Amino acid sequence: YLAKKAICWKETTAQLRTELVNRYPRHQAADGPKIAYRLFQCAQYIGWGPLTLARLKAGDWKALIQELTEFNGHERRRIFHSAFERRYAVSAMDAVITRTLMPPERPEKPLLQVVTCIDAREESFRRYLEEVSPEVETFGTAGFFGIPVYYRGLGDANFTVLCPPVVTPQYWVVEEPVYSMEEVAHAKARARRLLGSATHLLLGETKRSVGGAIVSALLGPLATAPLVGCTVFPNATARLHSAARHFVAPPRVSRLKLDRDEDQPPGPEPGQVGFTVEEMARMGGKILRDIGLVSSFAPIVVLMGHGSSCVNNPHKSAYHCGACSGGIGAANARTGAAMLNDSRVRRRLAEQGLVIPDETHFLGAMHNTGTDEIMFYDLELLPGRQTKNLLKIRDILSRACELNAQERCRRFESADFDIEPEAAMVHVQDRTQNLAETRPEYGNCTNSMCFVGRRERIRGLYMDRRSFLQSYDPTTDDENSSILAGTLSAVIPVCEGINLLYTLSAIDTFGWGAGSKLPHNATSMLGVMDGAGSDLRVGLPWQGVDIHEPMRLLFIIETTPDAMLKIMAGNSTIDRICRGNWVQLSVLDPDSATIRYFRDGEFVEHAPQQHDLPTVPSSLEWYRGSRDHLPFALIGG
Repeated sequence: YLAKKAICWKETTAQLRTELVNRYPRHQAADGPKIAYRLFQCAQYIGWGPLTLARLKAGDWKALIQELTEFNGHERRRIFHSAFERRYAVSAMDAVITRTLMPPERPEKPLLQVVTCIDAREESFRRYLEEVSPEVETFGTAGFFGIPVYYRGLGDANFTVLCPPVVTPQYWVVEEPVYSMEEVAHAKARARRLLGSATHLLLGETKRSVGGAIVSALLGPLATAPLVGCTVFPNATARLHSAARHFVAPPRVSRLKLDRDEDQPPGPEPGQVGFTVEEMARMGGKILRDIGLVSSFAPIVVLMGHGSSCVNNPHKSAYHCGACSGGIGAANARTGAAMLNDSRVRRRLAEQGLVIPDETHFLGAMHNTGTDEIMFYDLELLPGRQTKNLLKIRDILSRACELNAQERCRRFESADFDIEPEAAMVHVQDRTQNLAETRPEYGNCTNSMCFVGRRERIRGLYMDRRSFLQSYDPTTDDENSSILAGTLSAVIPVCEGINLLYTLSAIDTFGWGAGSKLPHNATSMLGVMDGAGSDLRVGLPWQGVDIHEPMRLLFIIETTPDAMLKIMAGNSTIDRICRGNWVQLSVLDPDSATIRYFRDGEFVEHAPQQHDLPTVPSSLEWYRGSRDHLPFALIGG
């Protein structure tokens, strides 16, 4: 109203401030002392004396004052932050070059092959698998395993999207009980419905004045015991809760409905759920070809999705799989394993030149990144000849989980520096069950780079749980880099989105982030707000980003500059992200240790500044006694 009256303003309020700044510029004299002091500092640094300044002409003074004015605090912070990002990028590229100059490491006859998500948390887990047993080979791929689906588990009422946000699912998968457990499953489903109805009824009563008082008086004291137990004795309470949940939880032995009628289109109806054999062969083959696993198969290949468990945490999906839109990738891994075990699928793949040995068996599994526990699926389908291998594999995985938990504990102030692996497992599991714990885990906090290429070229490189790892073998790709183009279409948007979520939330915790978790209230199942009144909070809470170094993600992709430019030209999303400087991009030559950095629209060769790396016998020797970010190192070299 005032603007309309005073200056006859007719545009929107959003444009008013810009118009006022342009129409009524700030009086320059008010900035005179600041500019004079800035000039004094500049003269001291450069070495200008009074005579030098006195000889400047009017035009020179005008240009100097303009430069001092425009080179303000915002511009200086931008340059300092660019230098901060560049420092890490140089150290990362130097480390990859140093490791690549060494002989590649890949087991000739692997005992176990594990395919995990590209998630930065799996970097340390994969490193420990390889430390514990040199016979283990690891791969990384987007955690939906190239199988975009709507999934409904036995205990779920609705379908859940399990694929990246940039992908639209076209298939439906349903978990169902095995025949011998159908009656038990139906009985437990009825019990869940009754429990849900009773809970809904009680919730409705609490919203009435009389009913609320009665329910609170009767059930309030009963609710105190589990509340105190979850806070004081989290593990014991969790075990009791698990035992009670057993009466309504779905049976553990189940199967996936994967076979769809050939004449039916994909859909949520009973005859439309699942895939045709052709679709399963296409997706199963893509899983293996994308990561370069087309030969030298191990007796057991584990496809391992991931998720996280924690209590009292409205930000829980932030700890799950980003490639599954914040869901748990277990169903995708289980589906992929079932496809690749299907004899019909194997025959189709063999016709295409991808031969999977009869003695190779695929297992679906889930890595709980909160508790560092592994859950296998469909073990009852494991051939008897694989029993001995499974026992060895479980020992390897258990030891890797303990060591992984031990490394994670170095970031937690409540954990001792000298904590043992077994105690570390107890500590991380306690954190996920404690109602008062604001940091059950750190998720992808500290992520800073993504390597896309062959694992054997960087195996043994300590990356401090800061790198996404996508497997890709350029020697199995075609001349158009079709595999890489398809891989990057998911990897670059997903990883860039995760990185920006953490980076922006760390830069401005209360603006772009969600602020502190402590006053958060879940609101209408839409989001969180501060206390009883605020806007919905976006981004991540401070307790999830307090150790994050905000920087744009560095991609190191094993390909040629020409191939990368061609992929960018054919994918507008990748091109916009890379040319818009939302990420830092570099390529590693497939046949040498040369890295080229993308700058101003072209790739420029990187000149290494460091030609060697510290070498230690184990990861523990490198991180022991430190809670801060650590530089790169070679493990076991």
